[in-house]
Amino acid sequence: MPTFQQALDADPSKFITFGASLMTTAGSVTGLSAKYGQEITGLARSWQGDDYNGLMRWAGEVAVFNTQVELVLMTAAATLQAMGAGMMAAVQTLKITKQSAEAVGYRVLPTPFVILGPSQWSQVSSAGPGAPAVLAAYQAGAVAYTAALIGQYAAIIAQDVACSAAVRAAVAL
Repeated sequence: MPTFQQALDADPSKFITFGASLMTTAGSVTGLSAKYGQEITGLARSWQGDDYNGLMRWAGEVAVFNTQVELVLMTAAATLQAMGAGMMAAVQTLKITKQSAEAVGYRVLPTPFVILGPSQWSQVSSAGPGAPAVLAAYQAGAVAYTAALIGQYAAIIAQDVACSAAVRAAVAL
């Protein structure tokens, strides 16, 4: 699970790149399967009998296994590419939200938690009798930014877990 800072620094495009590599690998398995089938079929001209029939049964099992491998690779690739694209958007949104909070004077802690910044405290202290209202408004803003950052961070973690599961499924073959 990434930390908040790791989520901000993340480069989800690597999931997309890995997904493309898996798709290429699936294509290679498809080509290898076809070539294997052609070789087995080509042996029929010079080889008959029980041994060849046994080889044909085995070739059927190999074809089924190769098809399963192709499907797992293509599913993992599609998942990684889709999740990578979603994570890119989520990371960008997280960065924009953090920058927005900081641009209006809040401090964003690495938990993520948003607190009032020095300029805001200065405005509260110079507000005189209106200080409680100014403080309440700034605190409400900090709570809103904190909730947004926590929600966005949680979404990135969920997407990261899903991508991790897809990677593990692809590697488990």
